[in-house]
Amino acid sequence: MGRQNLLAACNLSEDHMDSAQNPKQASTDQRPLMMPANVRAGQVLGLVEIVGGLGTAVDAAKLADEFGGDLVTLLPILDTGEMLGLVKAEKGDISLTEFGLKFQKTSKYKVRLLKDQLSKIEPFKTALEIVSQKGSTSAAEIAEVLWDKDIRWHHTPEMNEKLVQTLLIHWAIYDGLLSYNVNGKFQKG
Repeated sequence: MGRQNLLAACNLSEDHMDSAQNPKQASTDQRPLMMPANVRAGQVLGLVEIVGGLGTAVDAAKLADEFGGDLVTLLPILDTGEMLGLVKAEKGDISLTEFGLKFQKTSKYKVRLLKDQLSKIEPFKTALEIVSQKGSTSAAEIAEVLWDKDIRWHHTPEMNEKLVQTLLIHWAIYDGLLSYNVNGKFQKG
């Protein structure tokens, strides 16, 4: 994955990343893809716009400057962009994928183009599975099922549930993957 290349190019290690902010990911054979808890759709939209506006391949350090932060702040956003198939990182350079270029050129409802990608990433994958079985579900139920699978964003169940709920609201509802019903439960969007 590009993250390892980017970290190596910037002389950083995984130890620089706080696991509560950005869960460490093993290879996809061992662990499922997990959306970083602190990344919002607007940040990824900004990343795509900036990379697309700066040219075909942008140096990671320059991108961090343009984005208004340092590389450690940028890494979870890059991870998310890579998971969604929008950007790729090679030898310290960031560029848009073919899908990223299409995404950048779309004028309306950009995030809705991400439904297929989001449905493969936790917690959205599990939320969709539960909703397809039960019709609706709560953030608590989703967090509990994920906890039992050893998928968590925080070491305390209460905070983990809040992070799952926040991710579902900021991504799955915004994307139209799920909606929130009058009973405070998530259902098919």
